[in-house]
Amino acid sequence: MREKVVRRLRMARRLGLAVLIVIAALDVLFIAGVLSPAEIKALWPFVALRSGPHFITDPDAPLAPFYAPAVLYWRDSIERWAREYTVNPNVIAIVMQIESCGDPDAVSSAGAMGLMQVMPFHFENGENMINPETNVRRGMTVFHECLSVFSGWDLGLALACYNGGPSVTQRAFNTWARETQSYYRWATGMWSDVRANSNSSATLDNWLASGGARLCQEAERTQAAHASAYASPEGGTSLASAAVPGS
Repeated sequence: MREKVVRRLRMARRLGLAVLIVIAALDVLFIAGVLSPAEIKALWPFVALRSGPHFITDPDAPLAPFYAPAVLYWRDSIERWAREYTVNPNVIAIVMQIESCGDPDAVSSAGAMGLMQVMPFHFENGENMINPETNVRRGMTVFHECLSVFSGWDLGLALACYNGGPSVTQRAFNTWARETQSYYRWATGMWSDVRANSNSSATLDNWLASGGARLCQEAERTQAAHASAYASPEGGTSLASAAVPGS
């Protein structure tokens, strides 16, 4: 028994020493100007610290590189929205990936609209529901309510709530609509890849193979059309300019 205790203490000391070495190395690189705070976060090896409410609401967390090109098209806007709404940019990217793949004109059969596929009753009268700024603002309002009020800061439940409504947080998984079950699996799978600091996502690959690729193709066509209209003197610019990041 005593030998086991001694071995565990030795392991704990070694682990503690390893942590101190990593912290010291990153600190030196930061002081030397080699790494930025965001890059240090991306290199931090202890995945357990890339979780919980503080990580979900960390607007300075690095955006994972594995999203579809039609979503990364919005990179600058996603990072700005993350700071504006105090949320990890990957949360916005994951919702955008599954909901519209970055198509600002997307409309679902249920009537959900825009980048974040927000239902019309979440908007105020007269608002342009497919304007990216307005759409993301309303989408983040729904998400934050799901996260803090209905899901107890469980990101998977919050995203299920975003898709299926608050009632899903009070019911067993097997009673959820099939769409919401799939949404939960896709979203939590991508979030796990974010937490693991992965450069690729098998979950995203499966989502694309399961029909998501068609959504992304449509998003790319829409983005190209908006860019063309925005660049053309004859083209209308009100919707196009709203759909071009940074415009």
